[in-house]
Amino acid sequence: MADRNQWILHIKELREQSGVGIFEAEQLALAEPHWRRWVERQINSDERCRRMALNHIRYNGDAALIERRGDTLIVR
Repeated sequence: MADRNQWILHIKELREQSGVGIFEAEQLALAEPHWRRWVERQINSDERCRRMALNHIRYNGDAALIERRGDTLIVR
């Protein structure tokens, strides 16, 4: 849970610093190798994160930052 809170705080900080929306802040965060690896690990090991990632894919379609390859979710 603490890791998830760090992600949320990081996104909030990016939004404040860059003046962007949530989607754009997530794009910025996922450009950082540390966060990219962390997100891939979370969406494939934490059921709650996986559900959120699948909802992200459904909501954003082709613009989604995550894609499904078989049973594995990866960051694009």
